[in-house]
Amino acid sequence: MGFFANLFGLRNNRNKRAVPASALTDIDIFDKEFLAAASRYTSRPKGEMNMRVRSEETNEVIPFALAFPEAFEEWKQVKSVWDKRGIIYKVLDNSIRESLKLWQVIERYNIDRYPEHALKIAVEYATGPDLTDANFHMAVARAYFILTRYKEAQERAEKALSLVPNHMKAKILLGDIWHHTHQQERAHDIYNEVLKIKLTSDTRKSLTIHELVGFDSDLLHSPVYAVAMLRGDTAVTESLWDSIACEFYHYPHFRSAHATYLVQKGDYMKAFAKFMTLSREMPWFKEGVINTYSLMQQLGLEPQMTEDKVRLEEIIRKEHWTV
Repeated sequence: MGFFANLFGLRNNRNKRAVPASALTDIDIFDKEFLAAASRYTSRPKGEMNMRVRSEETNEVIPFALAFPEAFEEWKQVKSVWDKRGIIYKVLDNSIRESLKLWQVIERYNIDRYPEHALKIAVEYATGPDLTDANFHMAVARAYFILTRYKEAQERAEKALSLVPNHMKAKILLGDIWHHTHQQERAHDIYNEVLKIKLTSDTRKSLTIHELVGFDSDLLHSPVYAVAMLRGDTAVTESLWDSIACEFYHYPHFRSAHATYLVQKGDYMKAFAKFMTLSREMPWFKEGVINTYSLMQQLGLEPQMTEDKVRLEEIIRKEHWTV
């Protein structure tokens, strides 16, 4: 865990009880996930989402599944949490997007794995008030960070902090940027600073990793910190990696670390599948592309994956990367 080890104690959450999945219907689960997705869509951690839909005929509150039947049917066919959220985001685009501020729209595309589109929207729609909004610069910084354009990301994060010196999200993001630009000690210091501020009145002596880095907890929602915590515990299971991936799938940094964990575990085909998907969705991420290509060679998969081989080689050639 390195320098992350002493920042905060972690509590095992294996004994935490939840409502059995079998006790909930698809309609119940869709309602629950709809509200959770809306919280992320609006960038409101801890926010109590009071969103409800009423029947046009009876004026009674109805489940989201009945209000949006096409989205519900599509949602039922999808397995991954992030793709399920994406379906709900499209529904929200048609219902509440006009009420969002520009920075929230940018974040909506950041967390849905479209950072390039997020930057396009920032350029096209920013007005004078946005340029003096710390949240706007923080959201743009995140898009640059996801794209590994660290210089621009740092400039924007610092701009956000020049406008609001104690902007917690900007501080955390700056820590992530510093970590990936070989300034790990500075990253450690700023993470520690954020935790001290946020936990001033917290009486808990330990937290689970979900409580520490989860979006809803709004403490230290950082892919870098999450990876450090996971790597620092030798007892961590694959299922824990999978559950934390639900928080950080829009970051190539986390996805690459997750795949690397599987390589170290000896699950090469599963790791290869994750690297391959990463290389397709985020071809700008060097580590993902290089590791995909290297694993393809090591596993002898080149003959049956000629299209992907050509695609990867073209990216590597264009970017002047070496394998």
